[in-house]
Amino acid sequence: MGAPRMIPFLITGIPLQAALLSGLLIVIMGLLGTAVFLCLTIALRAEQYLYPLSLLLLLPCTGLSIVLPLILHSGFTPLLQGILLLPLLVFPLSLPIKTLQPSWFATAQELGANTQARLRFFWWPLLQKAVFISLFLSFTCSIVQ
Repeated sequence: MGAPRMIPFLITGIPLQAALLSGLLIVIMGLLGTAVFLCLTIALRAEQYLYPLSLLLLLPCTGLSIVLPLILHSGFTPLLQGILLLPLLVFPLSLPIKTLQPSWFATAQELGANTQARLRFFWWPLLQKAVFISLFLSFTCSIVQ
């Protein structure tokens, strides 16, 4: 018997090392993309569009990400899978942001909180649980794919 392989790689017959590297690339690309997308959303003050957009794209993008290795055999496939997982990873983060009052951020700024203080006392407590859910989803999807 050979070495254990990740689930879809049983079908394609890719070696374990390539499967692990692919999973790692999916996790890194998904988490980096999520962080950039979330920062851009907050910087552009487009928080109200985050939830409906992630909900709309959640199933199609996740499904395409799972099927992509069967369709496209390329070195860029894990990177594309990580990008396609963005709606799945952003969705848990969009729920607490959806409930956020626009005046809270302005109030913290007016009270003299610098960027580091706002991240530590405002954003991290608000998004802490959702960040861990996104991390779990990212690792789970990279193992499944």
